[in-house]
Amino acid sequence: MKKFLVAAIAAICALGASAQRASDSTSFSLWDSETADQKIVIGIRAGLNISNMSANIDNEDLDLDSKAGFRAGVSVDFPIVNSFYINSGLFYTTRGCKSEYYDEEESEKLTLNAGYIELPVYASYRLNLAPESQIQVNFGPYFAYGVNGKAKTEYTYRGETENEKADLFGIGGEKCGFKRFDCGLGIGAGYTFQKFYIGFEYQFGLVNIVDKKMWEEDKVKNKNFNISIGYNF
Repeated sequence: MKKFLVAAIAAICALGASAQRASDSTSFSLWDSETADQKIVIGIRAGLNISNMSANIDNEDLDLDSKAGFRAGVSVDFPIVNSFYINSGLFYTTRGCKSEYYDEEESEKLTLNAGYIELPVYASYRLNLAPESQIQVNFGPYFAYGVNGKAKTEYTYRGETENEKADLFGIGGEKCGFKRFDCGLGIGAGYTFQKFYIGFEYQFGLVNIVDKKMWEEDKVKNKNFNISIGYNF
């Protein structure tokens, strides 16, 4: 994950440097406090999630595996000045994790899948490299609400396999005791050329997403890496 994050940063910086060299402008300012010419900017975004969860169960940190998912939705930028925006939007995003156990006679695979409606509210620094080329750095809170989720267990013993499914959110019955509300912090960067966008983001949850009524003092938090592409209207 760290290598992938470094590669994403390097790719965006390379794109920005290339655009800067291509520009006829010989200089640019790191901070432009002039009132932004643009009004609200609306765009569409879609991309790949690599999500996981940090879990402390019975005072022991579990080593869980990441799983792939996706994120898609509408991005909305509110310009304050040329170098500062509020970056928000509304997205559907999938989170979760995997865990696997094997020995000579049995194996067990656990997969948690959760779908959230997400609202980020990020402070966004913008560096205009050329009239149609811009780098952005985003940081701030996100808020999410779980709309669907399943836990799937595949248990195999001496060649015989059993599958079980349960609702992830809610308590009681065949439910796993996960809370729907999640919030945390996100940090990321992106590059826009003309109306096309590419960027990445890392989010880490700040709240415990399991209910104490079922999980007592255990703690589980979301974490997610996303890389996306998009188009601004």
